[in-house]
Amino acid sequence: MSEHPAPPDAPQPYESNRYAALVLNLGRALLHVGSPAHRLEEAMQIMASRLGLQAEFFSTPTALIVSLGDGEKQRTFLARSEPGSTDLAKIADLTELMEQLASGSIDPEPADERVREIDQAPPIYGYWLQLLGFVALSGGIAPLIGGGWREMLLALALGTVTGLMVMWLRRHVERSRLASPLTATVITFLGVLWCSIDPQTALVPAVIASIIALVPGMDLTTASRELATGHLVSGSSRLAFALTVFALLALGLVMGGMAGTWLVGPVDLITASPAPAWLPAMGVLLAALGLMLLNQAHLRDWIWILLACLIAYVGARLGIRLEAPVIGAFIGALAVGLAGNLFVSRTGRPGSIMHLPGLILLVPGSIGLRGLATLLADDVVSGIETAMMAGMIAVALTTGMILASVLLPPRTSL
Repeated sequence: MSEHPAPPDAPQPYESNRYAALVLNLGRALLHVGSPAHRLEEAMQIMASRLGLQAEFFSTPTALIVSLGDGEKQRTFLARSEPGSTDLAKIADLTELMEQLASGSIDPEPADERVREIDQAPPIYGYWLQLLGFVALSGGIAPLIGGGWREMLLALALGTVTGLMVMWLRRHVERSRLASPLTATVITFLGVLWCSIDPQTALVPAVIASIIALVPGMDLTTASRELATGHLVSGSSRLAFALTVFALLALGLVMGGMAGTWLVGPVDLITASPAPAWLPAMGVLLAALGLMLLNQAHLRDWIWILLACLIAYVGARLGIRLEAPVIGAFIGALAVGLAGNLFVSRTGRPGSIMHLPGLILLVPGSIGLRGLATLLADDVVSGIETAMMAGMIAVALTTGMILASVLLPPRTSL
């Protein structure tokens, strides 16, 4: 019995469809720039539909599975990748290319070549600018988490060490796996030495600000978002990764503190002196610059990154005034989400340009790190309470972002 012929407008199998290779390469490129599962799968599904492909996608932080076609003609492909680091410039370029494909202003063959060029392009900011990013982010975060001008100076110095160590360790695969614990150990050791010479400097905010670029608070928040949207495999694996990195950093903090204490004696963990009114504003400016450089955003997007950081900072301050950091995180995430969605609707550019920097200033990374360090120091009750607070803040951020998408649905964006 012969099969019924497919209608003329039915999706074509992989072998006869010129768009299939383009979809595969586009998905692989999005995986390389660190797109979370809920955004990657949604963007790819819409793009495949616009191109007339019947496709299904399944992504994790390290792999993308694509099935093209239907029934017996379905073919499945696997793209394996190391966990991608965020590259906002490439995300913006890929989004622009997807818009051109949807409008028909570019043909599939040149589009496929363009995807490959974007995917293989080197970072737009090289060694020295990335080092500046580490320094600026460390110095900017210090006053935003309770530090004064002394802690900011120490964070600037230690942030330089962090940048040098991370970029050196990442040149070799085996060494790169030691980046988190080894950097945390060295930074804490140097911080203890500094505070033994200048006892008026608060150690904790300076050290945490110095290694904030390594803290996986954003991974924790993204994992919560993926779990909340039903991407259980990707969310669970990303959550496990974030907790592992938290533990490695906390272990480094404890080891560095013990080594420094053995050399110079105990250091009092004092509270930072009140910061002048202008210092947090400078911190926001420096943090925005650091986030632009480390996340490889186009220079023209710095003003939007700065705006997102300001919105996040206001939300965090509101939480402090209300003595409810969870509520502050929710309000900040809601405001950042609405601003980012409005940015997408007005410009057609990816919402990640505003969402990512704003959420990084709100993520519970420093709180979770303090909780694990407290646990390793045998203060179990305080450690568990602090870690639970970090988890609640991650949930609050996720809820705020989801509500923002309901109140102001953006145009499909990364």
